[in-house]
Amino acid sequence: MADRQTDDLAIYVAWLSYIGGYTQAEIANRLSLSRAKVHRLIGEAHQAGYVHVYIDRAPKLLVSYEDRIAERFGLAQCLVVPDVGDPGDRQGNVVALGSAAARYVHGRIVGGDVAALGVSWGRSLAEMTRQLPREAHPGLAVVSLMGSLTQQSAVNPFDVVYRLADKTGGQGFFLPVPFIADSIEDRRVLMAQRSVADALNRARRIDLGVVGIGAMALDQPMFMEERGLLGERQLAELIEAGAVGELVGHFLDRHGQPVPMAINERTIGLSLAELAEREIIAVTGGADKGPAIQAVLSSGVIDRLILDEPAAEALLRMKTRAA
Repeated sequence: MADRQTDDLAIYVAWLSYIGGYTQAEIANRLSLSRAKVHRLIGEAHQAGYVHVYIDRAPKLLVSYEDRIAERFGLAQCLVVPDVGDPGDRQGNVVALGSAAARYVHGRIVGGDVAALGVSWGRSLAEMTRQLPREAHPGLAVVSLMGSLTQQSAVNPFDVVYRLADKTGGQGFFLPVPFIADSIEDRRVLMAQRSVADALNRARRIDLGVVGIGAMALDQPMFMEERGLLGERQLAELIEAGAVGELVGHFLDRHGQPVPMAINERTIGLSLAELAEREIIAVTGGADKGPAIQAVLSSGVIDRLILDEPAAEALLRMKTRAA
């Protein structure tokens, strides 16, 4: 009961602060609380996902970035979020990216044109699920576009699907297999399973897909060996083969083409051709993601893009995409 009361108090304090326009000192006086307590309660409301901050306009410079990137890569839409991250924080602008993605996806769901939402994995997608408003959309289907990491992680497609279904009251469907099979033959066996085939059929009928973009770096979740999948050796092999980016389990070269490696034949999920038939929005950030983003955009799969300011600047510094 005490936890429920604390939760309600945090919500009430957030309303007084953001909707009522009261200062923290005024709230403290009104509720007979210390200022420190009020500050902590507002923080708890944010952490619990009760507070969603949306800003309608972007600085003029970022609008210029959006227009240039959209034109260069033939995108229907590009959204650049300002660089608000702490330079010493490896998470960078994940919160800002998650907020922008949550607003976009929420708008599409409320608008009624997305009844089936597909997702891959990534830190920004995990943050998007945290910031999405908790509203009842029981008719929504949330579908994984690929298999999962073998260890539980907030960035996993399984966990992203689960949290989105929980937030919306919709149904979640995920691929109960790793995103890369141990062998090509294992992939054939897994793909033939009824549960996998059913999930993939649902994924082929999504109205909108939200995906992350992976870079060839050890700090990416797929290369953290404790997850039970790839590691430093596989990363070195991919780089040697010319891979610069990853999209829904597919490893791409700078031209946006799959690298000629067996690993790309072991991916369990929608193919690039199948993804290209759906509406796909990518959410990503970081100055180090420039080559990966360029590769993924060059694949022709992505229709819309949400990225942060450092990634946009890195992308625009690069030469025009290779044909």
